[in-house]
Amino acid sequence: MRNAGRGTSILLLASSFGLACSSEDDSQATTLATTVGSGPTTVADDGGSGDADGDGGTGESGVDPSADSSGGNDGESSDPTHDPTTEGGTCDFDMTAAIRLTVDVSWEAGIAVLEGGGAIDIWLLADLDANGGDVAVSGRVCRIALPDFQTGLLAGNETYGTMFPDAIWNSASMPTIDATASISSMDPGATLHLERGAVVLGGEMADPLNDAWPSDWHSLATADHDGDGAPGVTAVAKTGGNYAYPRIDILNSNARAQQLYLVSRTILEFDGMIDSCDDASGAATISMENHNVGCATVGGGSCSDGQTTTLDNNLPQFIIDGGSFELVRLSDAASCDDVFAALP
Repeated sequence: MRNAGRGTSILLLASSFGLACSSEDDSQATTLATTVGSGPTTVADDGGSGDADGDGGTGESGVDPSADSSGGNDGESSDPTHDPTTEGGTCDFDMTAAIRLTVDVSWEAGIAVLEGGGAIDIWLLADLDANGGDVAVSGRVCRIALPDFQTGLLAGNETYGTMFPDAIWNSASMPTIDATASISSMDPGATLHLERGAVVLGGEMADPLNDAWPSDWHSLATADHDGDGAPGVTAVAKTGGNYAYPRIDILNSNARAQQLYLVSRTILEFDGMIDSCDDASGAATISMENHNVGCATVGGGSCSDGQTTTLDNNLPQFIIDGGSFELVRLSDAASCDDVFAALP
């Protein structure tokens, strides 16, 4: 079995990262993200029974009809793990897994931003290690996809989009996932619960689960988790087609950002079901918050303090409308490419 073996909790699971999203928090929103890498532990867990950063699926293990009742099997298995069950016939949850989180969000109109909605998708590569009713979870983020948004007439009727390059999640300083889930039994149909936990990406908080999220980006302690020399985690502005670089000066339409430096916090809790020995699914209760803490201008310069604040103040404030998760068994040697294949 794979072992990520680094510190941090899954929230983020999702990392978190890039968006400022919360149904109850008025703090500034932006794009999301969540955990990975091998860096410092920035996750908090409030205890309890456990805590639960684009595609190859799996099949059931084949059984030779000539096998005797003692369980012998000379046939080949279509399951990459060859046998997802224990000798007692229940599931073996020692596995490598692909996890996909989908978070439905919406946002209200602002001074520059039009009302809209979309989804945040987070792909994770995780190792599960079962010990009775507890399942230790460790792993990393493979990809995060964020919704685009449009501006109104005041800001030029433009379309903005940001993305996190897949390569940043391989940074040695990126926080990893480290959590514990609880299951009611080792059989299909069992319930699965990931206790509420939190992760901070691109920054540091003394108590990520309980500390108040600051309303001003200046109050955040930043961390260069993607190792690029800039504060926070760097998101890149989408280009081509109808996309425009985000404006950083209301009065000067030529002043624009090509990179955004983000700090985000994701708080996550899972409640789902073991659908089979190879997969699970259910609801994810999620809150997300973040700030833009800096940016790089088109042309390569650094944004001023005022330009950073303008960008932070004019990103959409996301409202969480719901969340779900899917988990699928992979082979022990699986990579992020296998995650994308299993859960496109």
